[in-house]
Amino acid sequence: MNVKRNLLIAILLSGLSAAGAASGAHANSWWLEHGFFGSPTRDRPDVTIKIGSTTGSIYVDHFATAMIENDKGESFVWRFDSELRESSFPLKTIAPHGFDAGKTWVIIRHPAGHLPSEG
Repeated sequence: MNVKRNLLIAILLSGLSAAGAASGAHANSWWLEHGFFGSPTRDRPDVTIKIGSTTGSIYVDHFATAMIENDKGESFVWRFDSELRESSFPLKTIAPHGFDAGKTWVIIRHPAGHLPSEG
């Protein structure tokens, strides 16, 4: 990916985050289907991340598989294998229907070796 594409994707994702819930939910499904946020999995998680009603953000490593568990005992497993260089988004974007994600944001850390070339 090149710098212009990264910038365009970051701008589009920011717009989705600011959009209303109804329109954002429909648009987010396209991003989810194309793997822009990673992918759900049944693999064994590398880490379990617990969130509560006051959790502001969680940090995960690029390519990590994490179980996200809320304070109500609900959970899901996600592989953070997105190709995006800048990856932060509301947890509710990837959470299953009915999962209480609160206002938590996901921030994916990309070690230098995981970044795509500037091509």
